[in-house]
Amino acid sequence: MNASVIPLVPKGGFTVRRIGERWELVNSTFYGRGVVLHAWPRERHSEAFAHCYRLNGRTVEELRAAFR
Repeated sequence: MNASVIPLVPKGGFTVRRIGERWELVNSTFYGRGVVLHAWPRERHSEAFAHCYRLNGRTVEELRAAFR
């Protein structure tokens, strides 16, 4: 059986991280320094990921394709 890993969060530019009950948008160059650009409640994770993809110059369709 082969397994593949599809990253849902881009490796460069902006990224999304979950902290407790919320998702935070951060600039990956400052990741770990606590520079939060925007935050969403935990249940709005799809909006957080979509926003992150758009900021990184990728389409929301690419994000949806990662789930297929």
